[in-house]
Amino acid sequence: MLPLHEAAAYLGVPSRRLRVLGLLGAGPRPAVRHGRDPMYRVEDLDRYVGILYDRARISLGEQVRQRQEWRARIVVPGGIAADGRQEPIDPCMQMLTLDALVSAGGPLALKVLFASGLGLIFLSHTPLLWRL
Repeated sequence: MLPLHEAAAYLGVPSRRLRVLGLLGAGPRPAVRHGRDPMYRVEDLDRYVGILYDRARISLGEQVRQRQEWRARIVVPGGIAADGRQEPIDPCMQMLTLDALVSAGGPLALKVLFASGLGLIFLSHTPLLWRL
């Protein structure tokens, strides 16, 4: 079981992105919550990475090569990358999770815009506002 920041380092994304993915329902499901912090199983994280690679149509051999290369760059599982940054970032996972964010957040943004447009139309036709 990995806490949020270690799970994000394992995936190669910032912890903020993993939290937003979880809020939108586009990320890996936490196995349990420890207080406010979600805890993730390594198997679930690997399954999520596999789903992202499959959605991008990346071959199995390239998936294995990419993940092995990524794990070789991380010195400590919880943390510090070989180049000294606190949160190691994997560019491939950045692109794949960005796609997941856009596909999950796009419809939500359209719904919010639609609802605020309806609200604006409703308020513009309210006689109370005409007197102000």
